[in-house]
Amino acid sequence: MSSTRWLHRQLNDPYVLLAKKQQYRSRSAFKLIEIDNKFSIFKKGQYVLDLGASPGGWSQVASQKVSHGNSSSVFAVDMQKMNKIPNVIFILCDIANNIELLNTTFHEKKFDVILSDMAPKACGNKQVDHANIINLCEISLEIAVKFIKYNGVFVTKILQGEYEKEFYQSVKYHFNSVKYFKPKASRKDSSEMYLISVGFKGDLENT
Repeated sequence: MSSTRWLHRQLNDPYVLLAKKQQYRSRSAFKLIEIDNKFSIFKKGQYVLDLGASPGGWSQVASQKVSHGNSSSVFAVDMQKMNKIPNVIFILCDIANNIELLNTTFHEKKFDVILSDMAPKACGNKQVDHANIINLCEISLEIAVKFIKYNGVFVTKILQGEYEKEFYQSVKYHFNSVKYFKPKASRKDSSEMYLISVGFKGDLENT
């Protein structure tokens, strides 16, 4: 997409305008708000892990939904720096190549909700873009299985394509309910969907 077309789309996007008005860092904040309105994934007092968090739109929403007072209930991870958000602890980490850092950081910590809105930089080739995002989905699932609480919730972005069903089955193995959802805030011309996975079954390898 040319810079002129991109700028025109941004200037005419109601969610971009709404994000600025409500002081969210990205339009994607409204996707997570829709997801919570539909599936009620958040409750006060929960601990949330936000993967690929920068610039912080999802972390802002999660913090508003779960934080009590000045307690830090949301942990945000990204390979790009992110400005501070109240009640959010930021960890600078490339999780695609350094999951061990999360092991060291969290140790035995478990989360009620794990979020991933991660997406690789698009190259324009739909098959390659799809394969790249599935790779990130698999990494986020690996992290979720390791750090999510029993009966917890996992939300991840996915692009429709060749490997989509296989990944869906991998998620279904670990969660009692897995549903597709496309928020209204997602662009109509995008193949992105979200998998809303509820009810983590626990460590199935050791049961």
